[in-house]
Amino acid sequence: MFPASPPQAHPATRLWQVERDGNPLRRFGHVSPFIGKLAPVDARSLDQIGLLTRMALPDLPEPTLVIGMTESSLLLAFFMARWQQKPVDLKFTTRQIRQSEAKIDFREPHSHGPQHFLALEPGKQYAQIVVIEDELTTGATLRNLLLALENVSKRVFVATLRDLRPQSMRDDLTNELAEHGIELETLALESLDVSLDEDIIPVCPIFNPFGRLENDRVAALETLQNEFAEFKPGAIYMIGECVDIALQFALQLPEDERPELRQITRSPWKVDGDHVHSAYKFASDGTGSNYFIYNFVPPQNGRVLWIGETSNSVVGAQAEEFLKSQGVESRGILVAGG
Repeated sequence: MFPASPPQAHPATRLWQVERDGNPLRRFGHVSPFIGKLAPVDARSLDQIGLLTRMALPDLPEPTLVIGMTESSLLLAFFMARWQQKPVDLKFTTRQIRQSEAKIDFREPHSHGPQHFLALEPGKQYAQIVVIEDELTTGATLRNLLLALENVSKRVFVATLRDLRPQSMRDDLTNELAEHGIELETLALESLDVSLDEDIIPVCPIFNPFGRLENDRVAALETLQNEFAEFKPGAIYMIGECVDIALQFALQLPEDERPELRQITRSPWKVDGDHVHSAYKFASDGTGSNYFIYNFVPPQNGRVLWIGETSNSVVGAQAEEFLKSQGVESRGILVAGG
Protein backbone atom coordinates (compact mmCIF):
# COMPACT_ATOMS: atom_id res chain seq x y z
CA MET A 1 0.00 0.00 0.00
CA PHE A 2 0.91 3.64 -0.40
CA PRO A 3 3.07 4.61 2.60
CA ALA A 4 1.77 7.37 4.85
CA SER A 5 3.03 10.86 4.26
CA PRO A 6 5.49 12.07 6.94
CA PRO A 7 4.00 14.34 9.64
CA GLN A 8 5.93 17.40 8.47
CA ALA A 9 4.88 17.04 4.81
CA HIS A 10 3.81 20.25 3.13
CA PRO A 11 0.08 20.03 2.16
CA ALA A 12 0.84 20.91 -1.46
CA THR A 13 2.97 17.78 -1.87
CA ARG A 14 -0.05 15.52 -1.33
CA LEU A 15 -0.47 12.54 -3.65
CA TRP A 16 -3.48 10.27 -4.20
CA GLN A 17 -3.10 6.57 -4.93
CA VAL A 18 -5.18 5.40 -7.90
CA GLU A 19 -5.50 1.98 -9.47
CA ARG A 20 -4.29 1.62 -13.03
CA ASP A 21 -6.69 0.21 -15.59
CA GLY A 22 -5.27 -2.26 -18.07
CA ASN A 23 -1.61 -1.72 -17.25
CA PRO A 24 -0.05 -5.06 -16.22
CA LEU A 25 3.31 -3.36 -15.67
CA ARG A 26 2.01 -1.08 -12.94
CA ARG A 27 -1.05 -1.80 -10.81
CA PHE A 28 -1.12 1.48 -8.88
CA GLY A 29 -0.05 5.01 -9.64
CA HIS A 30 0.09 8.19 -7.60
CA VAL A 31 -1.17 11.54 -8.78
CA SER A 32 -1.22 15.07 -7.41
CA PRO A 33 -4.76 16.37 -6.86
CA PHE A 34 -3.66 19.84 -8.00
CA ILE A 35 -2.63 19.28 -11.64
CA GLY A 36 -6.04 19.16 -13.30
CA LYS A 37 -6.50 15.44 -13.96
CA LEU A 38 -8.99 14.59 -11.20
CA ALA A 39 -10.03 18.10 -10.22
CA PRO A 40 -9.47 21.60 -11.61
CA VAL A 41 -5.92 22.94 -11.49
CA ASP A 42 -5.16 24.42 -8.08
CA ALA A 43 -2.73 27.22 -8.94
CA ARG A 44 -2.22 28.25 -5.33
CA SER A 45 -1.04 24.78 -4.32
CA LEU A 46 1.14 24.52 -7.42
CA ASP A 47 2.65 27.89 -6.59
CA GLN A 48 3.45 26.52 -3.13
CA ILE A 49 5.22 23.57 -4.77
CA GLY A 50 7.12 25.98 -7.01
CA LEU A 51 8.21 28.09 -4.07
CA LEU A 52 9.08 25.01 -2.01
CA THR A 53 11.31 23.74 -4.82
CA ARG A 54 12.91 27.15 -5.18
CA MET A 55 13.78 27.22 -1.46
CA ALA A 56 15.03 23.62 -1.46
CA LEU A 57 17.48 24.12 -4.30
CA PRO A 58 20.83 25.84 -3.84
CA ASP A 59 21.56 29.06 -5.66
CA LEU A 60 21.90 27.79 -9.22
CA PRO A 61 24.51 29.22 -11.58
CA GLU A 62 23.30 29.83 -15.10
CA PRO A 63 22.37 28.23 -17.38
CA THR A 64 19.85 25.78 -15.87
CA LEU A 65 17.71 23.29 -17.74
CA VAL A 66 14.38 22.41 -16.09
CA ILE A 67 12.64 19.26 -17.35
CA GLY A 68 9.01 18.24 -16.81
CA MET A 69 8.10 14.60 -17.47
CA THR A 70 4.95 13.97 -19.50
CA GLU A 71 2.16 13.99 -18.52
CA SER A 72 1.88 14.30 -14.75
CA SER A 73 4.92 16.48 -14.13
CA LEU A 74 4.38 19.09 -16.84
CA LEU A 75 2.40 21.47 -14.66
CA LEU A 76 4.69 20.87 -11.69
CA ALA A 77 7.70 21.83 -13.82
CA PHE A 78 5.98 24.88 -15.30
CA PHE A 79 5.12 26.26 -11.87
CA MET A 80 8.56 25.40 -10.50
CA ALA A 81 10.27 27.19 -13.40
CA ARG A 82 8.23 30.35 -12.96
CA TRP A 83 9.34 30.61 -9.33
CA GLN A 84 13.02 30.58 -10.21
CA GLN A 85 14.50 34.05 -9.86
CA LYS A 86 17.04 33.46 -12.62
CA PRO A 87 16.20 32.62 -16.24
CA VAL A 88 15.88 28.90 -16.93
CA ASP A 89 15.25 26.82 -20.03
CA LEU A 90 12.02 24.87 -19.44
CA LYS A 91 11.58 21.73 -21.55
CA PHE A 92 8.87 19.06 -21.50
CA THR A 93 9.35 15.45 -22.49
CA THR A 94 6.80 14.29 -25.03
CA ARG A 95 5.48 11.06 -26.50
CA GLN A 96 4.92 12.76 -29.86
CA ILE A 97 7.42 13.27 -32.64
CA ARG A 98 7.39 17.02 -33.01
CA GLN A 99 8.87 19.54 -35.45
CA SER A 100 12.06 20.23 -33.55
CA GLU A 101 15.09 18.87 -35.37
CA ALA A 102 17.18 18.42 -32.23
CA LYS A 103 15.82 15.60 -30.08
CA ILE A 104 16.98 13.04 -27.62
CA ASP A 105 14.88 9.98 -26.94
CA PHE A 106 14.56 7.58 -24.02
CA ARG A 107 12.15 4.92 -22.80
CA GLU A 108 9.65 4.67 -19.94
CA PRO A 109 9.55 0.93 -19.18
CA HIS A 110 6.22 0.73 -17.30
CA SER A 111 3.97 2.95 -19.41
CA HIS A 112 1.31 2.80 -22.09
CA GLY A 113 3.48 5.22 -24.10
CA PRO A 114 7.07 4.13 -23.51
CA GLN A 115 9.00 6.22 -26.05
CA HIS A 116 9.79 9.79 -24.96
CA PHE A 117 11.44 12.68 -26.79
CA LEU A 118 13.00 15.91 -25.59
CA ALA A 119 13.73 18.94 -27.80
CA LEU A 120 17.08 20.56 -27.00
CA GLU A 121 19.28 23.14 -28.66
CA PRO A 122 22.05 21.23 -30.48
CA GLY A 123 25.30 21.14 -28.55
CA LYS A 124 24.09 23.34 -25.68
CA GLN A 125 25.40 22.45 -22.24
CA TYR A 126 24.07 23.47 -18.84
CA ALA A 127 25.59 24.10 -15.42
CA GLN A 128 22.91 21.82 -14.02
CA ILE A 129 19.65 20.07 -14.86
CA VAL A 130 16.61 20.13 -12.58
CA VAL A 131 14.16 17.30 -13.27
CA ILE A 132 10.66 17.60 -11.77
CA GLU A 133 8.72 14.45 -10.90
CA ASP A 134 5.45 13.79 -9.10
CA GLU A 135 6.67 10.46 -7.69
CA LEU A 136 9.63 8.13 -8.01
CA THR A 137 8.78 4.44 -7.76
CA THR A 138 11.69 2.63 -9.42
CA GLY A 139 13.67 5.47 -11.01
CA ALA A 140 13.95 3.48 -14.25
CA THR A 141 12.57 6.24 -16.48
CA LEU A 142 14.69 8.84 -14.70
CA ARG A 143 17.78 6.69 -15.22
CA ASN A 144 17.12 6.40 -18.95
CA LEU A 145 16.59 10.15 -19.25
CA LEU A 146 19.73 11.12 -17.34
CA LEU A 147 21.95 8.73 -19.28
CA ALA A 148 20.57 10.24 -22.49
CA LEU A 149 21.56 13.68 -21.14
CA GLU A 150 25.08 12.61 -20.21
CA ASN A 151 26.68 15.16 -22.53
CA VAL A 152 24.29 17.99 -21.61
CA SER A 153 25.23 18.42 -17.93
CA LYS A 154 27.17 16.58 -15.23
CA ARG A 155 25.15 18.01 -12.34
CA VAL A 156 21.53 16.95 -11.79
CA PHE A 157 18.90 17.74 -9.18
CA VAL A 158 15.68 15.74 -9.09
CA ALA A 159 12.80 17.37 -7.22
CA THR A 160 9.95 14.95 -6.56
CA LEU A 161 6.84 15.22 -4.42
CA ARG A 162 7.57 11.77 -3.03
CA ASP A 163 10.44 9.28 -3.35
CA LEU A 164 9.03 5.76 -2.91
CA ARG A 165 12.24 3.90 -3.77
CA PRO A 166 14.06 1.79 -1.17
CA GLN A 167 17.42 3.21 -0.14
CA SER A 168 19.30 0.49 -2.03
CA MET A 169 17.61 1.52 -5.28
CA ARG A 170 18.44 5.18 -4.66
CA ASP A 171 22.09 4.29 -4.00
CA ASP A 172 22.29 2.13 -7.12
CA LEU A 173 21.20 4.98 -9.38
CA THR A 174 23.46 7.53 -7.68
CA ASN A 175 26.45 5.20 -8.00
CA GLU A 176 25.73 4.27 -11.62
CA LEU A 177 25.47 7.92 -12.65
CA ALA A 178 28.67 8.71 -10.73
CA GLU A 179 30.45 6.19 -12.96
CA HIS A 180 29.39 8.39 -15.88
CA GLY A 181 30.66 11.48 -14.10
CA ILE A 182 27.14 12.71 -13.25
CA GLU A 183 26.52 14.14 -9.78
CA LEU A 184 22.94 13.40 -8.68
CA GLU A 185 21.01 14.89 -5.76
CA THR A 186 17.37 13.95 -5.13
CA LEU A 187 15.06 16.26 -3.18
CA ALA A 188 11.89 14.64 -1.81
CA LEU A 189 9.80 17.76 -1.32
CA GLU A 190 7.31 16.28 1.14
CA SER A 191 10.03 15.58 3.71
CA LEU A 192 12.03 18.80 3.36
CA ASP A 193 12.06 21.08 6.38
CA VAL A 194 12.58 24.51 4.81
CA SER A 195 11.21 27.95 5.56
CA LEU A 196 9.33 29.55 2.68
CA ASP A 197 10.34 33.10 1.85
CA GLU A 198 7.01 34.77 1.20
CA ASP A 199 8.77 37.85 -0.20
CA ILE A 200 9.73 35.90 -3.33
CA ILE A 201 7.29 36.53 -6.17
CA PRO A 202 6.86 34.37 -9.28
CA VAL A 203 8.04 35.47 -12.67
CA CYS A 204 6.60 34.03 -15.84
CA PRO A 205 8.94 34.48 -18.78
CA ILE A 206 8.01 33.12 -22.18
CA PHE A 207 8.34 29.36 -22.01
CA ASN A 208 8.40 27.19 -25.13
CA PRO A 209 8.93 23.77 -23.57
CA PHE A 210 8.15 21.71 -26.68
CA GLY A 211 10.34 23.82 -28.95
CA ARG A 212 7.37 24.92 -31.07
CA LEU A 213 8.05 27.06 -34.12
CA GLU A 214 7.72 30.64 -32.94
CA ASN A 215 5.00 31.50 -35.47
CA ASP A 216 2.96 28.52 -34.27
CA ARG A 217 3.41 29.42 -30.61
CA VAL A 218 2.44 33.06 -31.10
CA ALA A 219 -0.52 32.16 -33.32
CA ALA A 220 -1.87 29.68 -30.78
CA LEU A 221 -1.56 32.17 -27.93
CA GLU A 222 -3.28 34.92 -29.93
CA THR A 223 -6.09 32.56 -30.94
CA LEU A 224 -6.60 31.55 -27.33
CA GLN A 225 -6.68 35.20 -26.22
CA ASN A 226 -9.22 36.10 -28.90
CA GLU A 227 -11.46 33.08 -28.27
CA PHE A 228 -11.37 33.70 -24.54
CA ALA A 229 -12.40 37.35 -24.97
CA GLU A 230 -15.24 36.48 -27.37
CA PHE A 231 -16.53 33.16 -25.95
CA LYS A 232 -15.86 33.83 -22.25
CA PRO A 233 -15.51 30.17 -21.24
CA GLY A 234 -15.84 29.08 -17.65
CA ALA A 235 -13.19 26.42 -18.21
CA ILE A 236 -10.30 25.56 -20.51
CA TYR A 237 -9.71 21.85 -21.13
CA MET A 238 -6.15 20.94 -22.10
CA ILE A 239 -5.87 17.74 -24.14
CA GLY A 240 -2.98 15.47 -23.22
CA GLU A 241 0.38 17.20 -23.30
CA CYS A 242 -0.96 20.48 -24.71
CA VAL A 243 -0.71 22.46 -21.47
CA ASP A 244 1.94 25.06 -22.28
CA ILE A 245 -0.18 27.56 -24.22
CA ALA A 246 -3.08 27.44 -21.75
CA LEU A 247 -0.81 27.89 -18.73
CA GLN A 248 1.09 30.76 -20.36
CA PHE A 249 -2.23 32.51 -21.01
CA ALA A 250 -4.11 31.77 -17.79
CA LEU A 251 -1.32 32.67 -15.37
CA GLN A 252 -1.04 36.15 -16.88
CA LEU A 253 -4.65 36.87 -15.94
CA PRO A 254 -5.62 38.28 -12.53
CA GLU A 255 -6.36 35.38 -10.21
CA ASP A 256 -10.08 36.17 -9.98
CA GLU A 257 -10.40 36.21 -13.79
CA ARG A 258 -8.74 32.88 -14.50
CA PRO A 259 -10.94 30.14 -15.96
CA GLU A 260 -11.07 26.67 -14.48
CA LEU A 261 -8.29 24.57 -16.01
CA ARG A 262 -8.80 20.84 -16.55
CA GLN A 263 -6.78 18.16 -18.37
CA ILE A 264 -8.10 15.48 -20.69
CA THR A 265 -5.51 12.87 -19.84
CA ARG A 266 -4.05 9.66 -21.27
CA SER A 267 -3.74 8.15 -17.79
CA PRO A 268 -6.02 5.07 -17.55
CA TRP A 269 -7.43 4.71 -14.03
CA LYS A 270 -10.27 2.71 -12.53
CA VAL A 271 -13.29 4.35 -10.94
CA ASP A 272 -12.69 3.66 -7.26
CA GLY A 273 -15.35 5.84 -5.66
CA ASP A 274 -12.64 7.48 -3.60
CA HIS A 275 -10.53 9.76 -5.80
CA VAL A 276 -11.94 8.67 -9.18
CA HIS A 277 -15.73 9.01 -9.13
CA SER A 278 -16.46 8.99 -12.87
CA ALA A 279 -14.59 8.42 -16.12
CA TYR A 280 -15.48 9.24 -19.72
CA LYS A 281 -13.27 7.59 -22.32
CA PHE A 282 -12.47 8.94 -25.76
CA ALA A 283 -11.16 6.63 -28.46
CA SER A 284 -7.54 6.67 -29.56
CA ASP A 285 -6.31 9.53 -31.74
CA GLY A 286 -4.07 7.17 -33.71
CA THR A 287 -1.25 7.07 -31.15
CA GLY A 288 -2.59 3.90 -29.55
CA SER A 289 -3.83 5.56 -26.35
CA ASN A 290 -7.28 6.47 -25.13
CA TYR A 291 -8.03 9.78 -23.43
CA PHE A 292 -10.17 10.38 -20.35
CA ILE A 293 -12.10 13.04 -18.47
CA TYR A 294 -12.35 12.18 -14.79
CA ASN A 295 -14.75 13.56 -12.17
CA PHE A 296 -16.52 15.79 -14.69
CA VAL A 297 -18.48 18.74 -13.32
CA PRO A 298 -19.76 21.32 -15.84
CA PRO A 299 -18.45 24.86 -15.36
CA GLN A 300 -20.88 27.31 -13.83
CA ASN A 301 -21.49 29.26 -17.02
CA GLY A 302 -21.77 26.11 -19.19
CA ARG A 303 -19.02 27.02 -21.66
CA VAL A 304 -15.74 25.18 -22.27
CA LEU A 305 -12.85 26.05 -24.56
CA TRP A 306 -10.62 23.07 -25.34
CA ILE A 307 -7.07 23.22 -26.69
CA GLY A 308 -5.02 20.41 -28.19
CA GLU A 309 -2.39 19.53 -30.75
CA THR A 310 -3.43 19.07 -34.39
CA SER A 311 -2.90 15.36 -33.77
CA ASN A 312 -5.61 15.59 -31.06
CA SER A 313 -8.36 16.68 -33.46
CA VAL A 314 -10.21 13.36 -33.13
CA VAL A 315 -10.16 13.64 -29.33
CA GLY A 316 -11.29 17.27 -29.52
CA ALA A 317 -14.28 16.33 -31.69
CA GLN A 318 -15.25 13.60 -29.22
CA ALA A 319 -14.88 16.01 -26.32
CA GLU A 320 -17.27 18.42 -28.04
CA GLU A 321 -19.85 15.64 -28.44
CA PHE A 322 -19.47 14.64 -24.81
CA LEU A 323 -19.76 18.23 -23.57
CA LYS A 324 -22.85 18.77 -25.74
CA SER A 325 -24.46 15.70 -24.16
CA GLN A 326 -23.84 17.31 -20.78
CA GLY A 327 -25.49 20.57 -21.81
CA VAL A 328 -22.16 22.38 -22.20
CA GLU A 329 -21.33 24.61 -25.17
CA SER A 330 -17.76 24.24 -26.40
CA ARG A 331 -15.23 25.50 -28.91
CA GLY A 332 -11.82 24.14 -29.80
CA ILE A 333 -8.34 25.35 -30.68
CA LEU A 334 -5.78 23.16 -32.45
CA VAL A 335 -2.11 24.03 -32.03
CA ALA A 336 0.18 23.35 -34.97
CA GLY A 337 3.33 21.36 -34.46
CA GLY A 338 1.97 18.45 -32.50
